[in-house]
Amino acid sequence: MFRPVSLRFKILVLIFVPLILQLALLAVVAGLQNQAEAEARRAEHARKIADEVIAITRDLVALKTDLERETIVSTEIEASRLYQSLTKSIDNHFLRLRELTRNKPEMAKSLESALLCMQQSEKMVNEARIGYQAGQFRGRVDRLMLIRRFRTVNLALSDHLLDVGEAGRAEADASPEIQRKFREEVQFVLIGGGVANILLTLILGVVLTRSISHRLKIMNDNSYRLASDMPLNQVVSGNDEISQLDRVFHDMAAALKEAARKERAILENANDCICSFDSSLKFISVNPACEEFFARTEDEIISTHLFDYLNSEDTEKACAFLSKVTQGSNPTALNISIRRADGEVREVLWSSQWAPSEGKTGEMFSIFHDVTEHRAAERLKQEVVAMVTHDLRSPLMTVQNYLEFLGDGSYGELAEQARQYLPGAQRSSERMMRLVGDLLDIEKINSGMMELERKKVSVQKVFQDTYEQSANLANDFKVTLLFEPANMFVDADEEKLLRVLSNLVSNAIKFSPAAGSVTVSAKSNSKTVTFTVADTGVGIAPEMVDTVFDRFQQARNQTARTRGGSGLGLAICKALVVLHGGKIWVESIEGQGSKFKFELPLAS
Repeated sequence: MFRPVSLRFKILVLIFVPLILQLALLAVVAGLQNQAEAEARRAEHARKIADEVIAITRDLVALKTDLERETIVSTEIEASRLYQSLTKSIDNHFLRLRELTRNKPEMAKSLESALLCMQQSEKMVNEARIGYQAGQFRGRVDRLMLIRRFRTVNLALSDHLLDVGEAGRAEADASPEIQRKFREEVQFVLIGGGVANILLTLILGVVLTRSISHRLKIMNDNSYRLASDMPLNQVVSGNDEISQLDRVFHDMAAALKEAARKERAILENANDCICSFDSSLKFISVNPACEEFFARTEDEIISTHLFDYLNSEDTEKACAFLSKVTQGSNPTALNISIRRADGEVREVLWSSQWAPSEGKTGEMFSIFHDVTEHRAAERLKQEVVAMVTHDLRSPLMTVQNYLEFLGDGSYGELAEQARQYLPGAQRSSERMMRLVGDLLDIEKINSGMMELERKKVSVQKVFQDTYEQSANLANDFKVTLLFEPANMFVDADEEKLLRVLSNLVSNAIKFSPAAGSVTVSAKSNSKTVTFTVADTGVGIAPEMVDTVFDRFQQARNQTARTRGGSGLGLAICKALVVLHGGKIWVESIEGQGSKFKFELPLAS
């Protein structure tokens, strides 16, 4: 089978081969037409020769007649003019004949012989004219002898001219037949070449279409086989676009199979329950994790209804969730309870996606993420927080009050050793109270229970309040506290903003060396105000910069160990700033101090 390098080359062959054949046919026809035209010109040339011979013959007859009548030998002026006209006409005809027979050797030879005879005739007539005028020709006998001699020469001349005329006439007579043959050849070439061109085009078209359609059928069959998960046919041969497309199709099929294999592996090894439902919420397909999740086999789960596993109290919110899903929205995952076949209840996060399809009502793909243990841990944490709130905070307050009474001397004078340890006990109880308060605040923020009372807050006033709260601590640590003027306003909760700044300033004081300084400033742009708390401490290690705002994270240096802290202060600052819609970050070079910065929206 004819297989060019590419499909484009095949199409070009289908176009150009008939076109080249057509051009060849046109060239042949043009050649035959040129030959026919050449033959017509040759016939015309032969007719011109015959016409010139007839003209010469006519003039010779007139010359002979005038000679017999003694007209041309007369001394009259009119007769002389007639003679000169005839001779000039004959000479002109001979010149044209010589030009016409230049490329015809036989005719040219006969013409030269006729020309010699003509020259003899002219010589004879001239001698007769001279002799007649001189009175040499007297009587009928002399005239008859002259005419006889002229006839003899004229007869030879006529014979030679007859040869030239017959040759020209023969060519002219033969030309129509030759032209007819040329016309027949042209018709034969046109008809035969046209039929051959049509047949060649049909053959090339059939070969090309068979080559293309056969391989397209193979690709179509491969599509069916791919959809039916059957082995594909071998890659079609050739190097054209179809074979390249088939190779790409095989590569795509292999990639799809590999992706399907990975998808099956993911589904089979996933811990979450992944399944699909029809429009009536009956299970269509499930992954292996569903068997353990529902405590049933795959065959037992298929065709059961989702609401068979839901608690009655979750039915209403499940219906509302399904309504949003089927309308095309993407609601957040729903927290519901699933009752297994063995009676165990599990808490899950249910996320779902609706996939409509033509001719069907569509399918719903769902994922059930088991959060039973997570919820149990949350409840345990809440119990711990409640325990801290009620069972730890109250005794700590009692201990704190008792230590204050001891310090005030309400229970009498204390021994010297007791007075030495009393301040340490008071600091420890205060630290425990702060830790309890911080834990409660973190839980409030995470649970969404902390609300903001936002208003237009003066940054300068917050700076003054922060200074009042932090001045004693700065004096204790011998650190200079500087607040730059800030004549601007922010949209914030004043109490929460004061707490963030106080926390950042107290941290900066604790981590600054003696005789160091802490500088607080604020700069605004068209939308936000950026607060900066800069210290001259030892800085933060590069590996700690990204985690310093996490819970219970402290800088790993001697200052952190000696000056203490709960590890929740920066986490609370970050939570409060984010609650305002702002952001917080730190810029630090170890050994050169740190700059804690946060942004809050500028008040309009």
